[in-house]
Amino acid sequence: MRWVTAAVLCIAACTGQPLVGEREVPDAGPEPCAPSETRCGERCVDLASSPSNCGACDAACSPGEACTDGVCETVCPAEQSLCGELCADFRTDRANCGACGESCDDGEVCDEGTCGLTCSGVLERCEDGEGPYCADLGVDRNNCGACGATCDAGEVCEAGACVISCPGGQEICDGRCVDLASDLAHCGACGNVCASGEVCSAGACETSCGGGLTNCSGVCRDLVTDLAHCGTCDSRCEIGQFCSGATCELGCGGGLSDCGGVCRDLTSDRLNCGACGVECEAGQVCSAGVCETNCADSLTNCDGVCRDLTSDRFHCGTCGNQCEAGAVCTMGACEASCGAGLTECGGACRDLSTDRLNCGGCDVACNAGEVCAGGVCEVSCTAGLTECDGSCRDLNTDLANCGACGAICGAGEVCSGGTCQVSCGGGLTECSGVCRDLAVDRLNCGGCDVRCTEGEVCSSGSCELSCGGGLMACGGICRDLDNDRANCGACGTTCAAGELCAGGACAANCSAGLDDCGGVCRDLTTDALNCGACGNVCVAGTRCMGGVCETNCSAGLTNCGGTCRDTMTDRLNCGACGVACGSGEICDGGVCAVSCGAGLTDCGGVCRDLSSDRSHCGGCGISCGAGEVCSAGVCEVSCGSGLTN
Repeated sequence: MRWVTAAVLCIAACTGQPLVGEREVPDAGPEPCAPSETRCGERCVDLASSPSNCGACDAACSPGEACTDGVCETVCPAEQSLCGELCADFRTDRANCGACGESCDDGEVCDEGTCGLTCSGVLERCEDGEGPYCADLGVDRNNCGACGATCDAGEVCEAGACVISCPGGQEICDGRCVDLASDLAHCGACGNVCASGEVCSAGACETSCGGGLTNCSGVCRDLVTDLAHCGTCDSRCEIGQFCSGATCELGCGGGLSDCGGVCRDLTSDRLNCGACGVECEAGQVCSAGVCETNCADSLTNCDGVCRDLTSDRFHCGTCGNQCEAGAVCTMGACEASCGAGLTECGGACRDLSTDRLNCGGCDVACNAGEVCAGGVCEVSCTAGLTECDGSCRDLNTDLANCGACGAICGAGEVCSGGTCQVSCGGGLTECSGVCRDLAVDRLNCGGCDVRCTEGEVCSSGSCELSCGGGLMACGGICRDLDNDRANCGACGTTCAAGELCAGGACAANCSAGLDDCGGVCRDLTTDALNCGACGNVCVAGTRCMGGVCETNCSAGLTNCGGTCRDTMTDRLNCGACGVACGSGEICDGGVCAVSCGAGLTDCGGVCRDLSSDRSHCGGCGISCGAGEVCSAGVCEVSCGSGLTN
């Protein structure tokens, strides 16, 4: 990897100007990009040099990196040089004094690249727990203005004073760092507040409809359900139709279905029973959408067959109630009729010679471990068990019956293969007659009589250095992995220049109110791309307020469950959120209204076909009698096959 010095890195940060390798495309239509450029959104970008689109669109380099030939590379600040993966100041770094790897002796300081006992020029001699060192009090964050004076997170040292330093792409507004590209209160410039219903995109306030809505003459509309804008803006459905799936469709009344352009009651229509075009056979009627056979008074329809429930063994009392073998159906009840060798016990036929619950007589139950043989309960041990005083025992493992009934093992012994034996518990080893845990015992670590030295503990059978609480042994030295920049989170893990170790993780220095999101400090309370948490992007039409994405509806719309709705025309939210119009109704001015199609009549708020509806034949409320159908608005007797009226 090649390293690029800060002198050649030329990025226009926080100025509103295009970055290196980028240029804006004019508003007058798409302009072809140059052969060496690629279009990323509204900009023509050179992927070989753009730090926000390095190698690919939206592939942004981290702070402290530059894009060279499409690859993000580390860049050291001015007056610093790269040593391995860390930037070092050859003027004052005791470990890299004058050159990488040139370390000063104990008691010496690095002064202008030379190890010595004193500091010269603008450098001052300071000391800490590791010894003396030279520091530039004008720019050193850890010694700003005076030795040991440390700047807060998010601040840098300028002319000996700590000042706020915003990361790339952010500006200071009202004493805090903000992203002018997405901040609603500072869109494009400090203090430029976007109006209600607008979002901040690329530093400009823009009107945006929520998900599933379309801008029709300045009002957001749902083209899927809006009667006045069905499928496209200003496409209005006719009277009697509703908008479903962006298409105007016929609206039948409650309980009716559209069958070839005519509304039918599928629960009672013999020609459309249960579904359009399903015609019942002669002698059948349509009941609850099912064609049923008409049985005589003494019979019952069981799956299309007429049955006598008083005597049928397979349908005794109710359809499908089958009597057991040996039983008969009498007056709708199954009664026992036991065969030879069986006895009736509580309505069931039982074999008293083998039944454990009825052994020798009804309700005489054998005890656990007993069987019924010849009508008598007897103890029966399974293979591998022996009867001892009326109980079945395993003589190979039973501590109270080891090898023989009554043979009891002593304390601390186990029964193995029918023999009592001394045994240490799991994970223990016998050492000179005492059970020891070789994994943690300092006097028997990894083996009997293996002793750990003073200051060591036994861990997993090995003697190891014992550090105090919160410390870890790294190369024989106890380190705090939560805060040590040279051993952050794990031994040997060193934080990069400009980073600190917090909670065992290297992180960027963000000022109060900002959080580190992928190396960039973000305000999680207002950032639409990191709302409430890093990477939590608010969808179009919403904004980030107090760390929560909120729907921002424009004039004329209401927020219903996160979606902007027109309660004046929306059938699912008519007049108020969640108020749904019934089937065949439309929403007009925020009120649900019935709209019957051609050939239908409104009967009590439901559209009915008076020519075929048995409950409304020829007029609302006129019902046909049993066995009659409604034909052309007149009730007529319907005879079965082979019969004549």
